[in-house]
Amino acid sequence: MEPQALPKPRKTPLLATNDQQLAAQAVAAAKYWGVNPWLTLRYLTAAFADLSTAYDAAVGSRQQTGSARPIDADELLDLDARIEANLYRIKARLVDKYDKKKALAYYPTLGISKSGAAYVVVKDRTKRAAALNTLVAGLKTEKIDDGDYGVAFWKPIATRYNELVNHLADANGAVSKAVAAKDALRAQIEQALSSLAKVLDANYPDDAEYKAELRAAGFQREKYR
Repeated sequence: MEPQALPKPRKTPLLATNDQQLAAQAVAAAKYWGVNPWLTLRYLTAAFADLSTAYDAAVGSRQQTGSARPIDADELLDLDARIEANLYRIKARLVDKYDKKKALAYYPTLGISKSGAAYVVVKDRTKRAAALNTLVAGLKTEKIDDGDYGVAFWKPIATRYNELVNHLADANGAVSKAVAAKDALRAQIEQALSSLAKVLDANYPDDAEYKAELRAAGFQREKYR
């Protein structure tokens, strides 16, 4: 009985793990596939060139989608700090108007709620955005609309806070869709490239030829772009 041939050693992973590199690898493989029409995969009905182009575009789209999120998040942190630093002013105005004990009853009408032993504008950002709207409306009702820290101070904060929360919600939704689209294409790309490597393995039994064809097809490159 003849000894079975040992599998060809592979020191470098065949597929890139980074999305950008895998997309570049797929584009390179598509070019190789295009000049080697004998390569066929029964299950791959669409042209691999189209699949690789779609994945490359999806990777780029994912990187662009939600790119402004860190900027919006930083601005929200700044607004949070301003809210925390100046909320005591509203409490003081209510105490001046009603006295310390009675003022507590008016806190909810200005979006202020109890958290532990403290009275705050709720931390959850979606709820905080709504609470800030309540705060501005409450300031008008309570006639606390004068001075440096009345409606003129709080309304721009509330408006911008709501804008940023909505921006982030939209961006998060867009990112989720972009990731799902990219990952679905990535799964097809990985399957096709793995199959391609196996076809080359079967058609080039000579190890040197096999490695040369792998490189020509975009595999085992230190840099894909």
